[in-house]
Amino acid sequence: MKKPKLRELGEAVKAVVRGPATIKFPFEPYEAPEGFRGKPKYSEDDCIGCGACAEVCPSQCIALVDDTEAKPPVRRLAIHFDACIYCGQCELNCTTEKGVHLTTEYDLACFDRTACLETIEKELVLCEVCGAVVGCRDHLLWVAERLGAKRYANPTLVLLADGELGLVSGELHRDPDRPPDRSDTMRVLCPKCRRITVLREIWGV
Repeated sequence: MKKPKLRELGEAVKAVVRGPATIKFPFEPYEAPEGFRGKPKYSEDDCIGCGACAEVCPSQCIALVDDTEAKPPVRRLAIHFDACIYCGQCELNCTTEKGVHLTTEYDLACFDRTACLETIEKELVLCEVCGAVVGCRDHLLWVAERLGAKRYANPTLVLLADGELGLVSGELHRDPDRPPDRSDTMRVLCPKCRRITVLREIWGV
């Protein structure tokens, strides 16, 4: 019976010498360790607006909204970190691997839940025939860059990538009531309009 008492006394003496094991937060700042999964944050330069983060989010806390009426049209991605479970799937499945990451910021308490947002906007590219969403400009340019010379097999990627050079100014206007035909081949088209254009060119349907 004496030995356990002596061991407890020894632990008490060690605790007095070492000081308290707890931290003094919130009175003193505390730096979270590396790898801590805190508030998610988008990177303006590295996010391409592909929406992969919204697709894999298990808690569905990432909202993706395409505003085609805006000038220019934009895609808005918003992480509601009041509903986030900080699993890191958005970071793990990011297309560029740098577009979104979990920071070490942990003190997220607030009185207004509408403030619990991390948002980003990316310019959309619309089909020049039907107005459907083709994708985000940054995403298409990212794909074109990775494809290199192979992008010349896709007119949409060629027009967007080479358009960044600024060699041609202005837009080619077309009659919105005219169905897609051969003259629309070298335009930014959605998959549906591209398919119609190719079928009419090859088989005349």
